Amino acid sequence: MSTSYSPLGYGDSDQIDPVVAEALTPYQFEWLRGQCKDLNLKKLQILRQALFEWIYEHPHYRFSDSTFGYVMCVALENYISRHEAGFVPVRRPTR
Repeated sequence: MSTSYSPLGYGDSDQIDPVVAEALTPYQFEWLRGQCKDLNLKKLQILRQALFEWIYEHPHYRFSDSTFGYVMCVALENYISRHEAGFVPVRRPTR
């Protein structure tokens, strides 16, 4: 049995890497869960697309272990904002 791993997590189980998971906000987790449940998508599929778009916008950025989680948090937030209309709405928490 092979396990597919990427810096985002384990593809076979759709488990987000702990470094990335620690950097995401509670709202981002809730948003990911909602899309996965209602649209039958995988969390890592969405995170990968968010990362692809972020890399396209920042082609010269060089990732490091210490900043990868933070970059994924920013990439996902940008992705959510950009594609909000195409996904299931999730209420943002009030402060």
